[in-house]
Amino acid sequence: MKTTEPRTNRSRIAAIAGGAAALLLAASAAAQAVRYEAQPTGSKVKMEGTSTIHDWTVESPTIDGFIEADSNFPESALKDLQAAKPNVQVFIPVETLKSYADAMDAVMQDHLNMAEYPRIEYRLIELKPKSATGTTGPLQFDAVGALKVAGTTRTITMPVTIERMDKTSLKIVGSMPLKMTDFDVVPPAPRILGMPTIKTGDDIKISFEWLVVLKAEPARTQ
Repeated sequence: MKTTEPRTNRSRIAAIAGGAAALLLAASAAAQAVRYEAQPTGSKVKMEGTSTIHDWTVESPTIDGFIEADSNFPESALKDLQAAKPNVQVFIPVETLKSYADAMDAVMQDHLNMAEYPRIEYRLIELKPKSATGTTGPLQFDAVGALKVAGTTRTITMPVTIERMDKTSLKIVGSMPLKMTDFDVVPPAPRILGMPTIKTGDDIKISFEWLVVLKAEPARTQ
């Protein structure tokens, strides 16, 4: 004798399956990745240090790179630790770092081995939220990343803020102290004619403001 499944059980199973499908679709939409790209203007990076004759500063208006994250980033990073792991890569051409004097720039480029390593590179490893969920304005994080200078890579943890400027752009701001010798860079000690050797301090401070803009999707053809 053939038995049939009660209609109520079939309805319940169908409802569960439908609900699961809806959740999967919602999760897929929420996880949709977008890409923010660096802009040619609006960013700056600065390194500050000391020497036996004066403090010094070098700056660059060029911070290349991109951020790939879900469409609700950075707000989503306060709610979900998985969402706090965007793909972030940053590149700073050494030749764009400028001081007040060409001679100082040449010494810096030599000590950073620009001929072999023309870029300072950074790759985000993890983004740890510090602001509470629901916070507005600049959101605070600890950014754990791999910083490569003159061919040497070190893992650093830098406090940063990420602020949504409008629907299509983000501004990331951060600063932290570093040591040249942490990256196997010997502090410059150039000798100028008629003067004793100038010694540069090992400690430096790096700070930056980085503007990235949402990459437009290519137009679809009919």
